[in-house]
Amino acid sequence: MNVFFIKIAELTVKISAFYTLSEKLCKDYLAEPTENPDISVAITEEQLKESLEKAEEPVPPEYNEFLCIYRTIAEQLPKFGAFVFHGAAVSYKDKGYIFTAQSGTGKSTHIRLWRENIGKAVDIINGDKPIVKITEDGIFVCSTPWAGKEGWQKNRIFPLGCVTFLERSKNPYIEKKSPEDCISQIMNQIYMPKDADSMAQTLELIDRLLGGVPLYTLGCDISENSVKVAFEAMTGEKYIKR
Repeated sequence: MNVFFIKIAELTVKISAFYTLSEKLCKDYLAEPTENPDISVAITEEQLKESLEKAEEPVPPEYNEFLCIYRTIAEQLPKFGAFVFHGAAVSYKDKGYIFTAQSGTGKSTHIRLWRENIGKAVDIINGDKPIVKITEDGIFVCSTPWAGKEGWQKNRIFPLGCVTFLERSKNPYIEKKSPEDCISQIMNQIYMPKDADSMAQTLELIDRLLGGVPLYTLGCDISENSVKVAFEAMTGEKYIKR
């Protein structure tokens, strides 16, 4: 077994893997070994087989293990006040912003537009599966090595400024939403553990997230106007193309 340690969401994770690919993909998060990691992951052959059988399309065995590792971590995150969020997260100045939607709606396209039009002030946190961590100090979005097909990620943590749900619209608009409006949407974008206690903890964390940050629906296309509409509402600043 290949044994290595990583640090994500301020948690140290010990990973025992059959293949070396996972350690390579986690290179930006490698940590010093410790006898008392917060989370320990040892993937079994049964897990790998079950995951391959459930895959919607062929997955190389090495990458399948990488995905299994994250699911195993995700099962244990709630006891540390954290969960996996399916979305694309960017940073602007001192805050992180999550864009989320069903696959294929344009999350990657929209954050690319932010980077193209707003410039170096905008940077990637994670392009696909960041971790949201909730503590007494606030709500934070944390990067991970699991970053989707583009591999967009940088190892950093930011206070979460808001969550924005994307939908397609030829006439860009943004609306502030209530927590009640967003429950079903957000439930579809968060990894829900199988363990009953972890599931209950996750539901409590979702409730704190919904009540703790602004929530928006953004109707957008691939125009600069979509960026302007979103940027001004989400940051409270006037949009100026860089």
